[in-house]
Amino acid sequence: MELMHIPTVAAALIGCAMGATSLLVPRWGASVVRLQPDPRWKGGWSEFRASYGGAFLLGHAAVVLTFLMRAQAGDAALMGTGFAMGALWIGMAIGRVVSMIVDDPAHNTRTGYNYAAVVFELAMGVALWAPFLAHIGS
Repeated sequence: MELMHIPTVAAALIGCAMGATSLLVPRWGASVVRLQPDPRWKGGWSEFRASYGGAFLLGHAAVVLTFLMRAQAGDAALMGTGFAMGALWIGMAIGRVVSMIVDDPAHNTRTGYNYAAVVFELAMGVALWAPFLAHIGS
């Protein structure tokens, strides 16, 4: 394993764990994102299992699988899956920062939780981008 693969695989495994936990315990996923299903509509818990559970689990599992199959698939496959999942995390950080700027006056979004979440999301994104960043840096 090359050094650049370590942060990518670690972040992918963290994402898999978060996804599996949300899939099995949707209340945990709901608590992390600080949302609750709308009681006016049935099936809201399915959204947590699907979006924060299944999608997170399999998206990050794709990164792990391409890492395990990189001898057959090549480093480009790992670079591609890592880039896609890293973009998801960085996109979340961007959305959170925009909210902290635009929404704060009305909704008090500049919280310690949101600052910590931005750091975590950027770290996950950059870790998943490690093969891509190493490639463009060489």
